[in-house]
Amino acid sequence: LTSIPSMVLCVLFVATEFRLVSTSSATSTNTSLLRAENIAALLYVAGAYIAKAYPTISIGGEWNLDLGPLQNGVNIAFAATVVRALSPFLISYTSPADTSSTSSSKVPSISLQTMALALIGVTIFDGISVFGTVANAATIDTAAPPTSVMESVATYKASAQLWNPGLLSVVVGHNQNAKITEALGLGDVVFPACLVAWGFFADSIVGKPLDAAAEEVGEEMPKKRQISYTTATTAGYVIGSAATEIVGTFSLLGSGRGLPALIFLIPSMLIAVTAAAVSRGELNEVWGSSDVAAESNASD
Repeated sequence: LTSIPSMVLCVLFVATEFRLVSTSSATSTNTSLLRAENIAALLYVAGAYIAKAYPTISIGGEWNLDLGPLQNGVNIAFAATVVRALSPFLISYTSPADTSSTSSSKVPSISLQTMALALIGVTIFDGISVFGTVANAATIDTAAPPTSVMESVATYKASAQLWNPGLLSVVVGHNQNAKITEALGLGDVVFPACLVAWGFFADSIVGKPLDAAAEEVGEEMPKKRQISYTTATTAGYVIGSAATEIVGTFSLLGSGRGLPALIFLIPSMLIAVTAAAVSRGELNEVWGSSDVAAESNASD
């Protein structure tokens, strides 16, 4: 019974993503609970929970259908919806540079200060929650090796009899031989995804002035090849993931157990964004306050 609220939330989040990707105009105005996206979400989540007890379904004795990826799909739906809800609060806005304008609406800024402070804070918390609790557990005289709070939660989710959302995992093997070989907390996807979402936003903002200038001149302006912020954030995530694997595999921090992935992901992504901003000549706009960014855009 305690898992019923989690099941309901899973259905709601998955149904939200299914409705967003639906391109049918007929379904967009359908408010019925029995709409196709809701039914599909219910079946999808049911498959994710069934996968805990029956990870593989044999078809005709020759084909094996693994249900494990359904669990990761539910987690991704959670992450996508949460990022979509958080992103507006992490984007900076400033007053219009044109003071003669009578509009009181705020102008979006590509300043990264607010989001960077939030992500750095979460990263510090992640590091303390892992290394701090491990160090504290090491002072207790027990036969079991010291573990962090984060690792204990992840271990519980992986070993519980009933599936619990919140852990992305790689499962190797079929049927009863299925075994989790890699696991990634949902927060290690949600928070970096906020930075990737900022990359999409920044690319859409900084591209508009160049297009407007080209139309005003009446001729095509040569496009300078630049590294997009979306590419930079994605590359930073890949580099951070590789660093996490290398450090964990070779126990470079003195522990062969779980690591706080955010301490590698967030710094590598912020460094990649900074490098892209320097190459584009937009360092002040990215790392300055929203007012500085607005003044810089006005002077251009």
